[in-house]
Amino acid sequence: MADPQPSFTRGLFAGVVHDSLLFPYPKRLDLRDADEARTVRKIIRRLRELDGNLIDSAKFDEEETIGDEVIAEFARMGMLALTIPKKYGGLELSSSAYARVFAALSSIDASLAVLVGVHCGLGAKAIVLHGNDAQKERYLPPLARGDFLAAYALTEPEVGSDAQNMRATATVQPDGSWRLNGRKIWIGNGHRAGVIATFAQATVERRGESVPRLTAFLIRPDMPGFRVVGTVRKLGIRGSTQAELSYEDLSVPADHLLGSIGRGFSVAVHVLNAGRLTLAAGCTGGAKKTLEKMTSYAEERVQFGHPLADFEITQRKLSRLACDIYASDAMLGILASLIERGDNDYSLEAACAKVFASELVWRAADDMVQLAGGRGFVKPYPYERILRDSRINRIFEGANEVLRLFIALNGVQAPADALKEVGSALRRPLRNLGLLGGYATSRVRLRLGATSTLDIGVHEQLRKHKEFFEKHIAELGGATDRSIIRHREKIIDRQLVLERLANMAIDMFATACVIARTQSLIDERGVEKCGREIALCGLFCVEAGRRFRGNRERLDAREEGVDDGRRAVAADVRLGKGYFVTDAILEE
Repeated sequence: MADPQPSFTRGLFAGVVHDSLLFPYPKRLDLRDADEARTVRKIIRRLRELDGNLIDSAKFDEEETIGDEVIAEFARMGMLALTIPKKYGGLELSSSAYARVFAALSSIDASLAVLVGVHCGLGAKAIVLHGNDAQKERYLPPLARGDFLAAYALTEPEVGSDAQNMRATATVQPDGSWRLNGRKIWIGNGHRAGVIATFAQATVERRGESVPRLTAFLIRPDMPGFRVVGTVRKLGIRGSTQAELSYEDLSVPADHLLGSIGRGFSVAVHVLNAGRLTLAAGCTGGAKKTLEKMTSYAEERVQFGHPLADFEITQRKLSRLACDIYASDAMLGILASLIERGDNDYSLEAACAKVFASELVWRAADDMVQLAGGRGFVKPYPYERILRDSRINRIFEGANEVLRLFIALNGVQAPADALKEVGSALRRPLRNLGLLGGYATSRVRLRLGATSTLDIGVHEQLRKHKEFFEKHIAELGGATDRSIIRHREKIIDRQLVLERLANMAIDMFATACVIARTQSLIDERGVEKCGREIALCGLFCVEAGRRFRGNRERLDAREEGVDDGRRAVAADVRLGKGYFVTDAILEE
């Protein structure tokens, strides 16, 4: 059964390798053309000049704000125009170029990365992707010039990842305008933005019934009924500002509807999918910078007569971070290429890259603090700030737990043209036995019509990794089938099973990207000049394979008893409102 919008990661759950999506590896360094490459180099060079001068991370953190003079300089150098088309005064960078600039910015200051990411990657991007011509003409030129910032208001006090159940409402008026009511929280740039892409539930007709459906709008702070309630103090990224917004009969003109009525969820998904490339790039850039600091510290700090870098435990930390950064970089190159191609569904790859990179940068920051010891915990050393700044990435752009479920649930419902029907069947198996049977048959046909092999040539030094990758993909397809058969309609609620399947897929997507990147470098430079890259590839493939096998073994039926035990203990904790074992001494 053909997949009309192929996805490399979705195919993995069926034991199928869409190798043409990853091979040959894209030449990221070439970018779109020479002009774009010059633009990227110029921006990154200017960012490095500003680092430690106008960009003062300690000051941003201490004062919990970024000064207007910094934003003005960013506007002058084009940092606020990165994703805006040239016809509206922007730079219109390709996905690869934008990722490179954002990675460089994130390695310098996380708060500035949030400000630019919200402006370019969310607020302005929503208008670029879904705005009509009039909306683009009105808002994109001033956003590119930096006349004001853009924001993106989705999250609500009672609704985080479950956006379809948003509480904010939009009511159409007789003149075609709208009245919005609701609250939004933690909105980056919300207190200083000139235009905000936001979402509310509007009533639409579906099959003869009036039902609420998410709808997108553009709003401005000068619209009657708009109010900034305040800003929040945060654990990290303190230089950026997150605001709470209130819509109290907010009057929105009819021409500020973004997209069409009832299609807001699609708007949100498309913007966030693109934004996950940005976030993954930022996390990877931050991890590179942290590894650089770790290496310097480990060489300079002497304990027991030796630099910390001489100790094997330190070497384990350095080597794992290095090979994982190599993998994350490889995933970024593939993801940017998939976005530019436009002939595939890259949503799962974006989720994989975001989960992998955000956990990488957190682990790098934690290892840095541990290596620095007491210095890692106190100011004026920067390490505690790096740790605080890194934590939010596992929550931004979709919490990693939710993204793992998103990856796995999409995977188990492949092939793509059966997604909705199979999802319904899994909830109601007795009513849909025929459909489930057809689904299983289609998977068998898919398995017979395609293979788990990676049909590309690789150098001898990569052959073993390729063979293990192919073996693991066949195992992932089998594990997915067994999980569906074993749990049937309950698979949707078996989050521990889904988490393991997602982790297996993430590691296999990363492995494929690493093999593709390494083979490309060998083709370009020759094997003699790629010793370090081959070593990074080898270490990553081995470590990822071990993680894969661990997750596969935990899908065994015997693990169900352990999962039952987890659920039982969690139930006791809930019943006891915390730790439930009585301390006899305290009870006397």
